[in-house]
Amino acid sequence: MNQIFRENLKYILAVLFVWAITFPWILQNKDTILARLTLAYNSLYGSPNPRIANQLIAKGDAILEGRKSGDSDFIKKITQFFSSEENPKNVSLPLDLLLMEKSCLYFRTKEHVEDHFLELSWREKATEWGSPLFLRMAPQGEILLGPNPRDYWNSHIEAVLTALDYYKRALRFSGPALIAPKKIESVAWASCRPSEILLAYKTHMLESENYVLNKLKESFSIPSGLSELQTRIIVLSAIKRGEYEEVSANDYLESLQRQILLTGMKSFSPKEMDDIYERILYFVGSNEREYLKFKYRRGELYLLLGKENPIYFKKAAIEFNEASRIELAKEDEDLNLPLLLVHEFECKLREIQSYVGMKDYTRSLSLVDKLKPKLRNIDERSVGGTKEGILKDFQKTTRTILRKLGRFEEADEIPFSE
Repeated sequence: MNQIFRENLKYILAVLFVWAITFPWILQNKDTILARLTLAYNSLYGSPNPRIANQLIAKGDAILEGRKSGDSDFIKKITQFFSSEENPKNVSLPLDLLLMEKSCLYFRTKEHVEDHFLELSWREKATEWGSPLFLRMAPQGEILLGPNPRDYWNSHIEAVLTALDYYKRALRFSGPALIAPKKIESVAWASCRPSEILLAYKTHMLESENYVLNKLKESFSIPSGLSELQTRIIVLSAIKRGEYEEVSANDYLESLQRQILLTGMKSFSPKEMDDIYERILYFVGSNEREYLKFKYRRGELYLLLGKENPIYFKKAAIEFNEASRIELAKEDEDLNLPLLLVHEFECKLREIQSYVGMKDYTRSLSLVDKLKPKLRNIDERSVGGTKEGILKDFQKTTRTILRKLGRFEEADEIPFSE
């Protein structure tokens, strides 16, 4: 074994060297890589193929519907959920995906709690763990107690995972149609696998773009020699204009937004998240309120990245400055001006914090002085409720700037909010 190792040492070292270089890039683009591999794999089987996709989705639906109606043989063999005292008739409970999702979230928040503290009271079972699907099983005039969350989840998880498998196989053939990602989302939450949802919408986004790109190439509508970004803009423009009926602009935008909403799971790398923001901002340009919102959120991403790479603080300042241009939205008929003024204040505050990150304290203080007259925009009368978090953040930021400039007495005059 040692001789084999010595003879191949240079190859082993070469592999380790290549892996050490490529690993950070792979980590930053893991979801994109997986989605593109899925895309390439799908093309081997004639994707898109709506007929095959619909057949696979129908199989997944049949499994879930059988569990909901209680007409499957397996449901009769489910471990009973109640003691003989609570439920002498030993009633098995049908599948409710929302209840499974609730069970998943419940136990994720109780990961470090001992089992005997997780036992629900009869009142909790009656008031918090019921389902409309259970009502038909309750004897008239009696209350049917809900299940033990863990037992209920375990009793249905095998069937839910089987349905998820069918939906994931359907994703291979669904192309730019949104039905497969929607189905995957419904069961992935219930099976505690949220990363499946992110990958599904990511794949749908790339499938849609790839479909349009191939159509444009077939019609020779894309000039040669374009960069990847230029090609993407042409593809996005075609999707936005609705040039191909197979690709819905609304579905594509929903897929983008779902990916952003799912980033709270921390399954997205910052680079991939920024790519999604870039696409969304292209699409929502005509809806200025949405444009301002996503500009702000992109600025927050850059502000976070600035802690690791200060160059992003400058990008954050630009995004927040653009997001503060509320005049873009002032012509909207259903405009809520007080909330828009709060948005403007928050953007300006985040812009100041970006300059603090750049250690440009003089400019930061100048922006603070300009922002002080706008404090009235976030008081209780303006928005119908207090905005203490923003005020505390403003005071803390101002105090930090003054101390960095050596103006300690002025900093100490700013009160600490309780």
